[in-house]
Amino acid sequence: MPVKLIATDLDGTLLDSHGNLDQARFKKVYTALRQAGVQLVIASGRQAIEMAEQFQAYPDLWLVGSNGAETMQPRTSLIASTFAPEKVRQILTVLAAYPEVRIAMCGFENVFVSQATNPRLLARLQNYYYDVAKVHHLAAVNAAIVKFNIFCPPALTAQLQYELTPKLAGLAQPIVGEIGSLDLIQPGLDKGKAVRALSRRLGITADQTIAFGAGENDLTLLQHAHTGIAVPAAPAWIQAQADAIMDTTQATSVLAYIERRILPHLKKSLGSV
Repeated sequence: MPVKLIATDLDGTLLDSHGNLDQARFKKVYTALRQAGVQLVIASGRQAIEMAEQFQAYPDLWLVGSNGAETMQPRTSLIASTFAPEKVRQILTVLAAYPEVRIAMCGFENVFVSQATNPRLLARLQNYYYDVAKVHHLAAVNAAIVKFNIFCPPALTAQLQYELTPKLAGLAQPIVGEIGSLDLIQPGLDKGKAVRALSRRLGITADQTIAFGAGENDLTLLQHAHTGIAVPAAPAWIQAQADAIMDTTQATSVLAYIERRILPHLKKSLGSV
């Protein structure tokens, strides 16, 4: 079936290793896809409102933020699912048993961290999130929360995920963002489910979908698509579950793949209509 939707992760996938996007090339690829009737979706752990600002010039682009909890277009209202306040308190209680863990609670616009957050981690968060706010007590925050981002010593990443999975059952699902970092997402909400729901809304099937991803939080996205493509830097176990692995490590690898492997077929199909 012809491709109708392309979904891609952002950091480590569409963006280069420095977090940059080739704007001119993106515009060219985006325009060609829209002319061919293909919907582009960016699915990220970042907040949707931050991505909306970054991609303001592309009103037809769909954004899936906070690993599946948020959906919007750059110029439309945000649709989001949030943790119930009681579940937020329960999650914080579980995490209190891990003094080595640093916590960031992510709302629609703000990300809340402890006043005692060290400057290095604070700078890292400010580089990734829209607006980081320091508070004295996380439990006192009354904003709607869409996910938690927690940080630990890199060597403890796998063990922490292993321990937290049963302790947070029914409250949150721990997934590895990168070594030393876990996202706690709402049970049953992930990138794959969000893109699947969006696809139904747009009348697009999984057979008409291609997805690009780099990490554990992209696994359901890759599994949903007819063709799930992992980047070369993805962990080996993610690559093993993908349908294909990109053959380039260039900074614009996703854009290059679309240019070389997808657009020619789309143009050929349009030419035969």
